[in-house]
Amino acid sequence: MNKAYDAIIIGGGVSGLIAAKELEAYHLNTLLIDSEPQAGGRLKTDRLDGFQLDHGFQVLLSAYPMVKKHLDLSQLECEAFESGAYCFDTKKGFEVLDVKRNPAAYLKMAFSPIGSFGDKLKVAKLRREVLHKTEEEIYNEPDTSTLSFLQQYGFSDKIIDRFFKPFFGGIFLEHQLETSSRQFQYIFKMFAQGEALLPKKGIAAIAEQLKGQLQRTEFRFNSKVKSILGQAVQLEDGTEFQAKQIIIAGDPSAIMPQYQSDVSWNSTLQLYFSGPKGPLCRKKIGLSFSKDGLISNVACLSQVQPSYGNGQSELYQVSLREELKASEQEMVEKIKRELQLIVGNGLRDWKFLRSYHVRHSLPRLSNLAYERPFEESRLADGIYIAGDHLLNPSLNAAMLSGELAAKALILNHQNK
Repeated sequence: MNKAYDAIIIGGGVSGLIAAKELEAYHLNTLLIDSEPQAGGRLKTDRLDGFQLDHGFQVLLSAYPMVKKHLDLSQLECEAFESGAYCFDTKKGFEVLDVKRNPAAYLKMAFSPIGSFGDKLKVAKLRREVLHKTEEEIYNEPDTSTLSFLQQYGFSDKIIDRFFKPFFGGIFLEHQLETSSRQFQYIFKMFAQGEALLPKKGIAAIAEQLKGQLQRTEFRFNSKVKSILGQAVQLEDGTEFQAKQIIIAGDPSAIMPQYQSDVSWNSTLQLYFSGPKGPLCRKKIGLSFSKDGLISNVACLSQVQPSYGNGQSELYQVSLREELKASEQEMVEKIKRELQLIVGNGLRDWKFLRSYHVRHSLPRLSNLAYERPFEESRLADGIYIAGDHLLNPSLNAAMLSGELAAKALILNHQNK
């Protein structure tokens, strides 16, 4: 079968969907191809026994500029995590409250064991500073690791170990905070400006909404691309499509070996449990600062977004700090031992549901950028590339890179 298109997009993740949206708005005849059975890329949600299980612990940050531009949050029927956290080790726990959003908590937080009084003043100072910087200014700053940035800023080991490592380690998917200080400041700003949301139908609903905005784009799922030869895209089943131009929304090396990628990835290991209400059943994220602990964070997702539960039991997600060479059952037992004193007798009713090991969860990058000239999306004549690995590891970057690739393709189309 041979059919010609103005453009073919390879990859149905967020970058590919945004590129398709831009090309459709320009009235280009577009085909989107993906090897998965549905659109979404890393945005996946399973349903099991009435629960919604996202692949990896993912939230939607409302302050992302591209989220505001491309998504209808009211249609997604999102619910927000409460700002702050519940910090715990194997023996004790305490709340961290956001005094900017809850001024009545000033006195309580002044005596919080999260860190020194000076640490708390530095958090307020850092918040003011990042809110007064543009995204471009943040990404043009001298770069170092997040850990070095926090130490140079004067934060104590106590607040770094009790808050920054478990919180941002869970976001960056690496507990040593080796991630760029630029990315840290950007994400810190996004949390200060907005909320962390869970859509009613799970994280995959983001991709479904974007796909639903496309009226004329053609889709071909369960189709793996074998190669690109000139203007021809060949699938592994032998089907071939012709396109005037092509966008690769992802790593091009698998289908164009001449363009070897040096991108490495941070992975995530996450387990889901059902259980009764208890000390960790909160709308705040739970952060483990146990020195030799296995757990990074715990979230009772059904307390934040009731649709994640089955109406009878709460849904808990537990993310681990690092990969373990252990069986699933061994991990479950270690998690329960670590939570025993915090959760108490209610832990006996926790039931393990499923685990997810997402190996390619976030690209591990150096020399991060917020944006770049759209012309740099061109990989070869008539071929463009998109993906958050080109900018910074975030949903915002994935969306923006899709826009940039589409813009480059459209300009070339106009000039022909």
